[in-house]
Amino acid sequence: MDELLSSLIKFRVNEELKNSINISDRLLYIVWNNIFLRNKIHKHILLFIEHSVVDLGIPYYYLFKYKSYITTLKWFGDPLPDKNDFPPFLTHLYLYRFNMLPTTLPNTITTLTFGNNFNQIITPNTLPNSLTTLTFGRYYNQVVIPDSLPNSLTTLTFGDCFNRVIEFKSLPNTITTLTFGHEFDQIITPDTLPNSLTTLTFGRYYNQAVIPGSLPNSLTTLTFGDCFNRVIAFRSLPNILTTLTFGHEFDQKLLPGSLPNSLTILTFGYSFNQEVPPGTLPNNLTTLTFGNNFNQAILPDSLPNGLTTLTFGDCFNQVVLPNTFPNSLTTLTFGYSFNQAVLPYTLPNNLTTLTFGNGFKQAVLPYTLPNSLTTLTFGRDYDQVVLPDLQ
Repeated sequence: MDELLSSLIKFRVNEELKNSINISDRLLYIVWNNIFLRNKIHKHILLFIEHSVVDLGIPYYYLFKYKSYITTLKWFGDPLPDKNDFPPFLTHLYLYRFNMLPTTLPNTITTLTFGNNFNQIITPNTLPNSLTTLTFGRYYNQVVIPDSLPNSLTTLTFGDCFNRVIEFKSLPNTITTLTFGHEFDQIITPDTLPNSLTTLTFGRYYNQAVIPGSLPNSLTTLTFGDCFNRVIAFRSLPNILTTLTFGHEFDQKLLPGSLPNSLTILTFGYSFNQEVPPGTLPNNLTTLTFGNNFNQAILPDSLPNGLTTLTFGDCFNQVVLPNTFPNSLTTLTFGYSFNQAVLPYTLPNNLTTLTFGNGFKQAVLPYTLPNSLTTLTFGRDYDQVVLPDLQ
């Protein structure tokens, strides 16, 4: 790094900047062609690289000579420095082994992360208005008081032990990404989550019914944790949702109209093993992933015509009839157990990538693979003769 900077420092600025009509160009020319100033710049860049991210605590912090270069401070223990003693350009603060109400944080901080020890009620006007990202540690489990979080906040993450009711208007309307930890299992009531929210992630133990109107209409990405196993009611999901992920335990029948037409990516977890009748999956779906246990027959017209990527889990081993897969499909992956003969006209003409699992032992007959195929993968135990031209 030092050699690279040294070569940069020796680089001369284009002479055309000397007479530029842009005052910034002329100033750059003057400064950069001054050897003394150039060496000063070199020195400060090296100091910034070395000291911009530091791990400190009292008393070492007050003995540290290069505080003005710190942008990321990993602080160990209590208490914090006084407000005026923080580095002037500090943007990221990590508070490890800290369990006091932070009342001296400067308005330069954009990212604040509490360690596992922190479990204090945040009162209004405690956190800086510059804050955009807030992360609580494992043991934080306090009620979020309305107006306690700054209106600048866009990303909020709770730790594993948080399991409190989200009160009306307790979360600022600026939040776009909200993540709950493993223990959270509270009913979300309508108008509780901010209208700005676009990404919502529930933790492992969340298993509450999704009440219609409880999820904001702005939501585009929704992820359920491993224990969620509730029926998705009609119109309970926002109508602009594009990505939906179910966890390990979900195994509920999908009701027609329960999934919004806006959905493009749908992922099922390990346990899902329900029939998917025609009209169940939204028309705009492009990516569909089934989990390990799925082993249901795929009925004609059950997959949407715009689907491009389809992945089956390890247990899937059903005969696939011709014209079952949509012509839009480009990527198809079978899991470990699939061992069915590939019938002519089963694979769509636009397929480019086809992957079979280790359990596939069938011979691939001529005219069963589409001309569009560019990538074909068999499992490690495949022992059939592969002819040079199978089209």
